Amino acid sequence: MRGLLLALTVLLSPAAQAAGPYGEIVVGNWKGGAYTNDATGAFSHCAVNAGYRNGTRMFTSITGDFKWLIGFAHPNWKLKPGARLNLQLVFDRSARIDVTADVKTSSLIAIPMPAESQLINAFRHGRYLELVANDQRLTFALTSTGEMLPALVECAKQSASIRGPVNPAAGQNAAKPSEAETQAKAEKRAVLEKTRDLIRTRMLTCIGREGGPMLATDEKAEVVAKAAMIFCRADVDALAQAIIELQEHDASRPVDREAVRRAAAQSVQDVVVAQIVKSRGEMLGRRNQQPATPSGGGTPTISPSL
Repeated sequence: MRGLLLALTVLLSPAAQAAGPYGEIVVGNWKGGAYTNDATGAFSHCAVNAGYRNGTRMFTSITGDFKWLIGFAHPNWKLKPGARLNLQLVFDRSARIDVTADVKTSSLIAIPMPAESQLINAFRHGRYLELVANDQRLTFALTSTGEMLPALVECAKQSASIRGPVNPAAGQNAAKPSEAETQAKAEKRAVLEKTRDLIRTRMLTCIGREGGPMLATDEKAEVVAKAAMIFCRADVDALAQAIIELQEHDASRPVDREAVRRAAAQSVQDVVVAQIVKSRGEMLGRRNQQPATPSGGGTPTISPSL
């Protein structure tokens, strides 16, 4: 049974194969956890399932980029994989919502559930759900969905950095992106890199302007760097955001933004400290080469070059 549940849960995610569950989610009659992509080891999705007396099992999943699915599986169904079914979901015998289900296997269907949609709101607050297909009707009690959905969101947030085992065969079997998709991704990366470089130049120019007057003081380079970064906080934060967007683009999934932000800020500080040390050295070198002159020869600056 556990193997069957894992197989069905995996089919609710965009990844072809997945490993897990990691951790455990238990809310009412819903049970599940986090899953990773077999091909990359990266976090894929969080999912839970619940069984019902009519023999059907209901699934709910959320991916790393916070896209929702609900699914239904029954061992006696004989569906055509790859087909699409027009169904109705009726909540509390009043709210009727037309949906399109993707047939994942002969016994499993999956339905997209957009965030902030009528569907997810009805699913969150409803007491009963009826799945209507032609003349067939299956009824489900929606127990603890109001608590289960936030638990899945929290699972997705907490699991972004988990790593699972990598199965080389899974990567070989995964569908390769088309030439157009590869080109589009490369072009977007080029735009993100250009944006990052422009923001970095602007930030270093600001830091050079704000930190320059402190070059001639006895303050340590780290102190000057931190003080200048405070005055240029908007540019520092913009650079961290640009780095986050670039890393998420490369990973094709959300990253631990706070960890990236901290690492980016530390990297910026290291660059600024090195530039301050270099600028001070150049300033002292010029002083040693030139004859003494009256004070007031201008304010030293930090070169924005890297």
